[in-house]
Amino acid sequence: MSPPGPGAKPEVRASDPDRDRVVDVLRVAAGDGRLTTDELDERLEAALTARTLGELAVLTADLGPGRPGGAARRTTRSRRLR
Repeated sequence: MSPPGPGAKPEVRASDPDRDRVVDVLRVAAGDGRLTTDELDERLEAALTARTLGELAVLTADLGPGRPGGAARRTTRSRRLR
């Protein structure tokens, strides 16, 4: 399941799994260089305290879909660097 998007009702209360999905998206975006460390910290705090799907949606709205398999590629690359 992807983070809350345009089809989600923004007033619906967010669940812990909803917050976890957004945290994952934010971490991948930071790893891809799309967020600075400060931006990541701010958005992680907001994600973990979000009450609604609308609050979560705004945290990833400017990141776009990202690249497929981004996390897997980073893991492979980091293993090669060791």
